[in-house]
Amino acid sequence: MPIYEYDCPKCGRFDAIQKMSAPPLRRHDACGSAVKKVMSAGAFAFRGSGFHATDYKKAAGPSCEAPKGAGCRGCPAAEA
Repeated sequence: MPIYEYDCPKCGRFDAIQKMSAPPLRRHDACGSAVKKVMSAGAFAFRGSGFHATDYKKAAGPSCEAPKGAGCRGCPAAEA
């Protein structure tokens, strides 16, 4: 379930775990004040050096499963 961020005038910002289909909170459970949903930054993580060419690129090799000499245009497997 996603984590949403809310702003409370008395307590400050807090997080709430809710279903995506759930309506936004109207009151803070801790103090009873009216709250406002806040737009926050999404969380993501870079792995490795963060570049597709060095970290996520597939190993070089035939790009299709066609048998050798199948006549595919531009296919390294077909030219071999």
